[in-house]
Amino acid sequence: MSKEENNVKFAHIEHCLDTLRQDLMCKADDTPMPSLELINAAGEGQVLKCKNFDKLVAWAKHPDRDACYKRGNDYEPPLHSIDRMEMSVLGQSQENNITPRNVTRDVVDFCDNDPTNPLNWPKRWKWSIVILMACLSAELQLCTIIAVPVSLPILADFHSTNVLYRTLIVSIWELGEIVSPLFWGPLSELYGRRWVLNIANLLFVVFLAGTALSTNIQMLIAFRFLTGLATACSPIGPGIVKDLFQEEYRGRAMSVMSLAGVLGPVIGPIIASYLGERAGWRWVFWLPTIISSVLGVLLLIIYRETYKVIILERKAKKLRRETDNPELRSRYERDETLSHKLFSTSVRPLTLLFRSTILLLSTIYLSIVYGYTYITMTTIAPVFQERYRFSEGASGLAFLGLCLGLGFGALLCSFLLDRYTQRAKTRSEVFAPAQRLPLLLPACLLMSSGLFIFGWTVQYRIQFVVPILGTALVGLGLAATSISLQTYIVDSFGIYAVSAISAMMVVRNTTAAFLPLAGPPLFDALGYHWGGTLLGCVVLVLSPLPLLLIKCGERLRARRGFQYGDHAREIEDS
Repeated sequence: MSKEENNVKFAHIEHCLDTLRQDLMCKADDTPMPSLELINAAGEGQVLKCKNFDKLVAWAKHPDRDACYKRGNDYEPPLHSIDRMEMSVLGQSQENNITPRNVTRDVVDFCDNDPTNPLNWPKRWKWSIVILMACLSAELQLCTIIAVPVSLPILADFHSTNVLYRTLIVSIWELGEIVSPLFWGPLSELYGRRWVLNIANLLFVVFLAGTALSTNIQMLIAFRFLTGLATACSPIGPGIVKDLFQEEYRGRAMSVMSLAGVLGPVIGPIIASYLGERAGWRWVFWLPTIISSVLGVLLLIIYRETYKVIILERKAKKLRRETDNPELRSRYERDETLSHKLFSTSVRPLTLLFRSTILLLSTIYLSIVYGYTYITMTTIAPVFQERYRFSEGASGLAFLGLCLGLGFGALLCSFLLDRYTQRAKTRSEVFAPAQRLPLLLPACLLMSSGLFIFGWTVQYRIQFVVPILGTALVGLGLAATSISLQTYIVDSFGIYAVSAISAMMVVRNTTAAFLPLAGPPLFDALGYHWGGTLLGCVVLVLSPLPLLLIKCGERLRARRGFQYGDHAREIEDS
C-alpha cells in the first residue's frame, strides 16, 4: 500500500472513530480520544498511525457503556462498527466502507441514563432543590403584604399623616414584582438558572436590609420597590420543576412550588401582626432578611445548574476545546449574535403572550382568580377587626381558613395531576398538556361558593367560623386553578416555559396590585353581601374559559399563533 493510500485509510478511520466518540457523548469527559500521529516505518518513511485506538475499543466495549450510545436509524449499531474498525486498524481487512454518521455527528446531546441530565439526578437531590426553591418562593411572597399590619406604626414613626404613603408601602412592591419577571425569567434562559437566582437573592437581602434600616418614609418606599424587583424565584421556580421531573411526576413538585408561592402572602400578615406588636415594625423586615440570608447560603451549596440548554452548551464548549473540533454544537445552539440573542430573549415573554391563544386565555383567567383572592385577603383583617372586634394580632388568625384551603388544594393537585398523566401513559395514550386541566371547573365552583359565603355571612355578622370557612373555599379554588394552569403552561412551552410563566406573572401581578384597590369602593357601594355575590358571579361567567382550554386546547396549540411555543417543544422532543 502506498503512503498516500495509507494516509487516506487512516484519515478515514479517524473520521469514523470521531463519529463513534459522538455516539459516546454522554461519557465524553473520560472517553479516550483517538488521533493520528506520524511515525517512522521501515521502508516507508513517515506514516500515519492511529493512537489510543486499543484503549478506545476496550473502553467502548465495556458492559457499563451499553446505555451510553445514542441510537437512531441513520447509522449502524456502535459495537458492530467498533469490530469492523478494529479489523481495519489491525490490518486484518482492507474494508474502508465504514460509514460515519453524517446527520448528527457534531451535535452534543444527553443520552439514556446520562448523569449530567437533571432528569436522571437522584430523587433526594431533586426534592432538596424543590423544597429549597419552595422555601425561597414562600419567603419572597411573604414579604409582599407583610407591611400591611405595620403600615400605621411606620407612618407614626416617621411622623407622616399622608394616607397615600400607607398605600404605597404595600403597592409599590407589586409594581417592582410586575417588572421583575420580564428580565429575570428570560435571563435564566440565556445564562442559566443558578447565577440568576444567586444574584437576585443577594440583591433581595441587600434591599430588604435597606428597608429595615430606612430613616424616612421615602427611603423605605424606594427600598420596597427595589426588593420587589429582586424577586426572581417566582417565574423561575416552575421552570426548575420542569427541568427536574418527567411529565408523570411533575404535578406533585409543581403543587409544592405553587403552594409556597400563594401561601406566603397569607402567612405574612399573621407573622407581621404579632411581631410588629412585640418587637416593632423594623423586625418585620429584619426577620425575612435573616431567613433570606440563610436560604441564600443553602442555595449556593445545594443548587447546581438544571437548565439543560445551558448544560449542553457548556458541555459542547468543553468538547470543542478538548477535541479541537469547532463544529461541535449543542442540539439547542443556534448561530446568533449576542445582540440578537439579547433582543429575542427579552421580548420572548410578551411575544409568547400575544401569539399564543392558550397562554393568553390561561393568563386572563388566573389573573382574575388571583385578583379576587387578593381582594378577599385585603378585606379579611379590617372586616374581622370592625365586625367581630378582633384585635390587630388576632385578626391575623382569620387568615387560617385561607391557609387551610390553599394547603388542601395543593394536596389534592399533588395526587390528581400526576394520576391523570400516569393513567394516560398506562393506556399508551399520547401525553397532552390538557390532561392537567380537569380540576379547573370544580375549582371555579368552589371559589364562587366561597365568595358568596364570605360576603353574606360577614354582612350579617354570622358566627366568625362560617366566613373563615368561606375563605377556605376561596383558597382551595385558587390553589387548584393556579397549580393546574401553571403545570399546563410548563408542559406546553418546553424550553421556553420560564418565559411563558414570566408573561403570565406580569399580568397576574398587575391584577394583584391594582384590583384590590377596587375592593373598598365596591363593598362600600354594594355591601359585603352583594359585593361578594358580584365577584362570585363574574368567576362563574368566566367558567367557559377553562372549559375552552380543556376541550380545544390542543387545537389552539396547533394554530399559527402557537408556533413559537411549539418550536420549543419540537426542539426538546426531537
